[in-house]
Amino acid sequence: MDIITGMSQEYYDSIGKHMIQTWLEFWPDTYTLSVYTEDHIDINHKRINIINLDTMDAEYHKLQNEKMKLGDRIKRFAKKAWPIMKHLESDNGYLIWVDADVLTESIVTESWLLSLINNDNFSAHIGVPQGNYYSVETGFFIINRSSKYKNDFLNEYRRIYYNRDFTNLHKPFDGDIFGKVIRTLRTNKKFKYRELNPNPDTALSPFNKIFDGRMKHYKAKRKNIFKNEK
Repeated sequence: MDIITGMSQEYYDSIGKHMIQTWLEFWPDTYTLSVYTEDHIDINHKRINIINLDTMDAEYHKLQNEKMKLGDRIKRFAKKAWPIMKHLESDNGYLIWVDADVLTESIVTESWLLSLINNDNFSAHIGVPQGNYYSVETGFFIINRSSKYKNDFLNEYRRIYYNRDFTNLHKPFDGDIFGKVIRTLRTNKKFKYRELNPNPDTALSPFNKIFDGRMKHYKAKRKNIFKNEK
């Protein structure tokens, strides 16, 4: 099982270090967390693997150097997309993404994680509406890499980024791109995934309700929750 996240030094200083601390405290001690960054975050722990984004492929660096509409936002989400693509190259086990502003509040077991997705589902994720499109809240998701649809997902996800094909999206950001690929795969009636949002057509951000007491996604509030910390 691969668990990955990404953060800058600034993000680490504001909330990322708390994300890592709570992850280390509550997730199984047999798991390793891979942290993708473009900075040199100083973390020395046997269960934390720091990976610099400089190791991503040439297409990643090409995108980072391009001028494009909404370029800053697209480039920021690419820092998430490329590690996801890298870890989807394997055909074994599960890939879990956890955002740097998701704090774990109680024990997370492997059995609980696997109960979210079940063996016959491609993924477990939170679907949300964005404009007229189905999008995905990618603060947390699980993908079954042994699913027969894994390569279909990876190839389409990669094609969108490599070709800059940001059509039929509310915005060219990672959640919308993830959602676009799910919409494409849904044309196959045999494709199955676990929808974690009880109301994916209307509820914009039910993350904290879904994982109440287990994990909390702070998002924009991250700048304030630790403001009095010394």
